[in-house]
Formats: sequence, C-alpha cells, structure tokens
Amino acid sequence: MKGVGALLAYDTAGTVVATLDYVVARDDEGNVVGLVDFAAHEEAGGEHTDIFVVSNATGSKVWPEWLGSGAHDFTVELAGPPGGKHIAALVHKTSGHRRERATVEANIAMRVAVYGPDPADIRDLVGGPDRPLALDDDGKVKVMAPPVRPNLPLVAVK
Repeated sequence: MKGVGALLAYDTAGTVVATLDYVVARDDEGNVVGLVDFAAHEEAGGEHTDIFVVSNATGSKVWPEWLGSGAHDFTVELAGPPGGKHIAALVHKTSGHRRERATVEANIAMRVAVYGPDPADIRDLVGGPDRPLALDDDGKVKVMAPPVRPNLPLVAVK
C-alpha cells in the first residue's frame, strides 16, 4: 500500500539506528504541498539516503508499521533484486520474534477488502506517526483496547 509506513535506517549489521515517520514537502514559498510518499519513492528506485541522512547508517528503507523507539530493538532482513531491495522482515534482537512484511501487508489488504479503500482505517494494524504500535519486551504488539480518536483532516489524500 503506497504511502504507508516509516523509514528505518540501519547499519552494516542490519541494526535499526534511526527512524523517520514522515517528511512534509513544501513549495518554494514554504507552503505545505503534501507528505512525501516513501513507498512510491522506493518503488521508483529512489534511495532513502537521499532524504534521510544518518551518519552511522548504511541504508534506509520503508517499513509498513510505525514502531517508534521500539524499532531500535530490531534488525532488518532485506530481500529483492540488487538495487531494488526492501525490508522483508524485522527480527527482534533478544527474542528472535519476526515481524514479516508479507503478513503486515496481507492484514492491510484484508482490511481494505472488507471495509473498502475510502480510506480503510488501519491505524490499529500499523500505528501512525502520532502513535506508534505498542510493543512488548519480545517485539510483539501489546493487546490493548482500541483508543477512541477522532478522524482528523488529512493534509492530502491521493
């Protein structure tokens, strides 16, 4: 699903060293024109190190969940053809729990199929820039009562 997710910067060992939730794009006068679509940039062959410069990172890719500081407890596993790699999984450094991209994307697709794309509410599946997923000590999502949040207006919807 385009536009969904955060950037994870990682070092040579694959350890997550930094996260970036979003980038606001502005025109020459400083007016907001929208949010950068990290996934579309990646799919087009763009490198996120062009956007997200972290001194101890060797790469940066999109992950479909917002994990906040919890992302630092994971290492990334890359997959895909050379030059077109993406994060296929996150592996928790102490428990070994795997967060598989295919599983996350399948859950998103199922929600869209059931509720429609206008837009489907997937905040409980992926979190968001203002509320990352709450993870336990093993890197699994904590079971919590869903928060009651108003649907706030978006900057832009594609």
